[in-house]
Amino acid sequence: MKHTLSIRTLIAALALLASLFTTAAYAQLTVYVVRHGQTDWNKDGRIQGGTDNPLNSTGREQAAAMSRLMAEVKVDTVYVSSHQRARQTAEVFQGRTPIVAMDELRERFFGKFEGANDKDAAIVADWNKRRFTWTDDMEGGETLESQSRRAEAALKTIREKHKDGGTVVIVGHGGINPLLVSHLIGVPPQEGASAINQGNDEIYQIVLPKTGAPAIWKLIPRSKLNEL
Repeated sequence: MKHTLSIRTLIAALALLASLFTTAAYAQLTVYVVRHGQTDWNKDGRIQGGTDNPLNSTGREQAAAMSRLMAEVKVDTVYVSSHQRARQTAEVFQGRTPIVAMDELRERFFGKFEGANDKDAAIVADWNKRRFTWTDDMEGGETLESQSRRAEAALKTIREKHKDGGTVVIVGHGGINPLLVSHLIGVPPQEGASAINQGNDEIYQIVLPKTGAPAIWKLIPRSKLNEL
């Protein structure tokens, strides 16, 4: 009996130790999810996807405004899509904190639909019907499923690098960011992809506590006071 009890006690102690290590694996992390500033294609309502466009003057102003809003936030690292519009947005943090470009954060390529806008009504209508279909590669593009896996892989890498907690910024896109948010707050990514619509001048703050459910806030810019 004593031998059995000691084994049970040992097993219980090991289980407790394992749970402590598991709990301590990730301390509280705050994640700011930023969409890049406006490009000319954003302004013209074009499907931008994987096309590597730069910021326009409005986009640069939006990036500068974001920098001012976050001036008092101590940021450990900025993670940014490798597309230039995202990197140009993240440049406002240059000299303040490390900036790390990640291919996993790039926008989804939409194949034949890239560059279309309302002037191509039939093409845009077809894109709207198909873009949230999980396994549709958009005729030479990328599937939503593939993009979601990239988002999940990027977050895993980031969490591993910040096990001790802190604050990070992710600068991404209108397509990848809803997937990132979905994975962070526990929403099915296909649902989040179609429901979350982040503007070029909006910032999400997500707090991932050591224990308990994540919390999310959205910064409402002055141009969207009607959302309050």
